[in-house]
Amino acid sequence: MSDDPSEPGKQSLGASVFRWRSYSPLLAILGLALGLRRGLALPLPAAGWLVAAGLGLAAVGLALRAYAVGLSPAGTSGRHRKQHAALLNTFGIYSVMRHPLYVGNVLIWSGVSLASGWPLGAAVSTVVGAVVFGIISREEDVFLAGRFGSEFAEWAAATPRFWPRFALWRTARRPLLLSKAARSEYSTLHSIGLLTLIFWRLRSGTEATFELSSWWWLLLAANTILYCGIRLWRRRQPL
Repeated sequence: MSDDPSEPGKQSLGASVFRWRSYSPLLAILGLALGLRRGLALPLPAAGWLVAAGLGLAAVGLALRAYAVGLSPAGTSGRHRKQHAALLNTFGIYSVMRHPLYVGNVLIWSGVSLASGWPLGAAVSTVVGAVVFGIISREEDVFLAGRFGSEFAEWAAATPRFWPRFALWRTARRPLLLSKAARSEYSTLHSIGLLTLIFWRLRSGTEATFELSSWWWLLLAANTILYCGIRLWRRRQPL
């Protein structure tokens, strides 16, 4: 049987992973949750530095995604089920790396995994995330090469896929639109907060005190209110 993805009805591995990329973290999250339920995480006091480091890493990833989206022209850097690009964006953050959104995704994935407080589980989860988005980035490169030809080849030859080369920086041609970034990334912010709280609760297990339980519910409510508030605001904003 041929593995040529160009045959009718065929889809490459990269295309399949891209299509279902929003669901790929679920297996990692489930694995981490099961590990926490089995008591494999560090005790809460000792896990504090892991949680703090994880949230910091996730915040960097979220900021990178928001910056890339906020500066991107219409028709690029969106959330699509299929590969889509109205033009080749080579300015701003895209002038120093080709896939800032995927770098941001890996940082967020790794950060949330660290926030579980289970070092081994976080390490395995991070490797899985890096593999997933590595596959997706290669698929996107193939798509962009076919879409933009020599323009992409010239950009790709000079611009690293992931590790930034700041000497190549070219200022973006449009201002940073915080509203656009917020409309795109509010759900990511909500997911980071929600998963961190779920991991916190699973780590505490049956030893949770009333004080811990009260704080957990308060933060969960605040996270939900923030998500709903931004979602309502988003629906009132023009496209």
